[in-house]
Amino acid sequence: MSSKSQAGSAASRSAVRLVYDEEDVGSDYASDRRFVWALARGLEVLRAFAPGRGPLGVGEIAALTGLPKPTVSRLTYTLAELGYLRVLHKQGRYEPAPALLALGYPVLANLRVRQAAHDHMRQLAQETGTAVGLASRDRLSMIYVENTPSSALATLRLGIGSRVEMARSALGRAFLAALGETERDFLLDRMARRYGEAWVELRPRVLDGIAEVKARGFCIVDGEWQPDVRSAGAPLVSLDGTTVMAMNIGAPGYLLDRRRLEEELGPRIAHLSRMVAPLLSF
Repeated sequence: MSSKSQAGSAASRSAVRLVYDEEDVGSDYASDRRFVWALARGLEVLRAFAPGRGPLGVGEIAALTGLPKPTVSRLTYTLAELGYLRVLHKQGRYEPAPALLALGYPVLANLRVRQAAHDHMRQLAQETGTAVGLASRDRLSMIYVENTPSSALATLRLGIGSRVEMARSALGRAFLAALGETERDFLLDRMARRYGEAWVELRPRVLDGIAEVKARGFCIVDGEWQPDVRSAGAPLVSLDGTTVMAMNIGAPGYLLDRRRLEEELGPRIAHLSRMVAPLLSF
């Protein structure tokens, strides 16, 4: 986010709270004439829809975005008229329409590392009976751009677009470990504001994960993101250092003991990330 807030005063009345980030961009852009508030609000309305959340009513969207109901009503009407939302008339709710795929598909299609890594990820998942994922940062979350679960794995099927918390996931801690100190401190500060009192307990675990990555190339998160899931994460960094992503490998705890994660799967996901890292430069 911009540092304009340092020079700003009170937050703008037009403040837009960021979904999945629990902050707003009011003070940052209060005096920026180039910033289009209506567009910002409309995009945050779209972000309120998440995998597994189902259709949303105006009141639910207002609660998620912090926008007034009349504003949400106008935005959802406009988005529906443009084909990005579908109206469920009997329920009075909205859900994403296929036209939204036209916005996201070019990103996936042009992400060559995803295409090139897919077969390697699939092979590793099948050989180990796990799920192998590739993710990029989205605010204070990691969002999957590819995920290849083993055919034998009935659970832990996270699709493209699914997100996990950066602070509580192996993906997120691996990502943080690969950042420069300035950017990492910026995100850690944002997390401190987001988690409040919980950050006192969470921060040491995040820092331990970062230290793990620096020491052996991967970190492990055991039951933090979900109580029954174990995973290892490794950073994926382009050769010029300008692009940072992360990969993970994991499974439910009853299928995957920590020793195997430490001795076999962690090193394998670190090796895979190093192998595909050059592809980020194309």
